[in-house]
Amino acid sequence: MEILVLTQHYSGCGYHRLMLPLEFMKTEKARISDVIRENEFEENKWDIVYINRLWIKDDLIALREKHGFKLVVDVDDYWVLDHHHLDYETYSEHNVANKILTHLRAADLITTTHTRLAERIEPYNKNIVIAPNAIPYGKLQFNEIRDESDKVRLFWAGGISHEQDLKILKPVISKLKADNVEMCIGGYSDSNPLEADIWGKMCSFFTDNGRLPNRAFRGKPVTDYYDLYSQADVCLIPLLKTNFNQYKSNLKILEAAGKRVPVIVSAVHPYLGFPEDVVNYASDAQMWLHWINKLKDNPKLRREQGEALREYCDKHYNFDEINRTRQKSFESLLVSS
Repeated sequence: MEILVLTQHYSGCGYHRLMLPLEFMKTEKARISDVIRENEFEENKWDIVYINRLWIKDDLIALREKHGFKLVVDVDDYWVLDHHHLDYETYSEHNVANKILTHLRAADLITTTHTRLAERIEPYNKNIVIAPNAIPYGKLQFNEIRDESDKVRLFWAGGISHEQDLKILKPVISKLKADNVEMCIGGYSDSNPLEADIWGKMCSFFTDNGRLPNRAFRGKPVTDYYDLYSQADVCLIPLLKTNFNQYKSNLKILEAAGKRVPVIVSAVHPYLGFPEDVVNYASDAQMWLHWINKLKDNPKLRREQGEALREYCDKHYNFDEINRTRQKSFESLLVSS
């Protein structure tokens, strides 16, 4: 089996949904690229081309007709964005949703993260395999190393698309005492004025305008980003309840589990479904504050919950098992052709 993955090398979705699975998949030949050249298909007989959602730059469907490879499309987000989403205007202007649907209809196989998203895909293509997000714990960058601190570090990491999610914590953080905590935020970037402005707001939400002790850590390449989690003692995972957000994945919980760090999460999809003695759910500011105070003042509870979370994710989101499912679906696709 020879596989060509097409993705941008800085893409988090491309990394977790395409690059990592390919890294651990048994293949005769594999390549990851962010460009397509016609001679790529003339010089190589690719069995499968694997993409995330769509490939705007080139007509993959026409190339498939000419060269005979199987097109596998991964879908890990809903293609209908919330109106407040940073990419909403761009998606509308460039008709991105319809381009994604064109690729879904044309795909020989679709991989996706969970049944809720699969139900949205099914009207366009019924050849779907559910392969949840997973992390190869203990391999590559995904070590368990955590830096020592005499503070309890409340940690969040992400990008500027999460401004409205972090805003959920604003009334919570304003009531938090500054006795033994440090607010650690990862992914910071100020490469342009828009980023700098939004990050300023996000840092303000997360630190109560700087009242609480805090540190901000710059974003890293996707192949090194997990080092940010070495600054976490409790992971805060707020998410606004919206139509788009409910189809996202629970990756942030899986990331915390790799470092054996307990989590507090918004009580919304995609985070629902974990046992309540493994994940702390917060549906309002009072519950957020309750769980933060309980965890920050109880190191034994933090250790116990971190261990339980890792054990649960090892069992129910096992990278090797999920990747075997993905590989078998690829092999079956080629056998049936």
